Amino acid sequence: MKIEGAVHLNRPDLHILAAELGIGTRDVLLKDEILTIYNTSKECQEIIDDNALVPMVALTLNIFPEDISELKEVVEEPVKMEFDLDDEDEDDL
Repeated sequence: MKIEGAVHLNRPDLHILAAELGIGTRDVLLKDEILTIYNTSKECQEIIDDNALVPMVALTLNIFPEDISELKEVVEEPVKMEFDLDDEDEDDL
């Protein structure tokens, strides 16, 4: 979701939001006015299922729901990491 207008969120705001949603503080990210909430709890999923995420965020952050736009679901794609395990490098130690 995108937070618009003169809304300035700080770390305590994000911690309070995470607590209200029942998710970890690392699951709430604000960058370039875009608030990302990773759904990692049953409580958060219930809020989403009830279509109450925008009102809940607005109430928790004490902002108007109209200041929130572009609410969309983002599906994270797993990234395959490859490691180069070269046995020759170990001989140099």
